[in-house]
Amino acid sequence: MNKLRSLTPKEHTALQAFALENGRRWKSKLNDDWMNARTTGILQALRNSHGPSWLVSYSLSKPEPASKRPSAVIAVTADNGDIYEATRASKNEAWTITYPEGQDRFAGTETELRAHIKRLISRGPAAKNAP
Repeated sequence: MNKLRSLTPKEHTALQAFALENGRRWKSKLNDDWMNARTTGILQALRNSHGPSWLVSYSLSKPEPASKRPSAVIAVTADNGDIYEATRASKNEAWTITYPEGQDRFAGTETELRAHIKRLISRGPAAKNAP
């Protein structure tokens, strides 16, 4: 049997965010999304590296201490199904935005962040240079 690598903290965070958004039946929803090619980014990479049979046995870990988990996680889904996820460890830090084309850092309020993510969705990576 082939041993799978351990998940990265970002992969755990992505799964936890998906579970929070989709409730009790999150595994079923994720598996359905995987089977119908509706995931991108980290979740799609997990499907490719670990597969649906791994998901059956996966369980969410107990919550990390507050000092180790992000203080905020915001996920925005584009019309094409791409997920743009922003996290930050504390209010004093910049947001880290992860999306299919890469990553971005953004300093600002949640409202400004959401506007920036909309620019990323509409203009792609070129929006990184936008004011």
